[in-house]
Amino acid sequence: MLAELRSEDFAPLLGQSCLFSVEQQPELELRIQTVRQKPLAQVPGREDTQRTPFVVELVAAHATELVDAVGTLSLPAADGLPERRLENVWISRTGAMGRDRQYCYFQLPFN
Repeated sequence: MLAELRSEDFAPLLGQSCLFSVEQQPELELRIQTVRQKPLAQVPGREDTQRTPFVVELVAAHATELVDAVGTLSLPAADGLPERRLENVWISRTGAMGRDRQYCYFQLPFN
């Protein structure tokens, strides 16, 4: 299922919250902040693929010690799409880089 996702699938979810769960950690509420196309992140040899690489930028609703993890991301229903559970997704923490430092920022890359 992850290989079939496109940036357009996340566009209706901008500003909405989703839940990330991983063993040994409390469930983490994340808000979908932006979706960015990353065409230069194409895996060599896969230039003919239909999907342009992209990254989903997320912000945690509360402080967390989580840095990066593989877990399950539960997405809300939106624009006629049902709720979805994405298994084995990897999120990694990113720096604030000019954003409000009281929040924890993450990214979910697809290439």
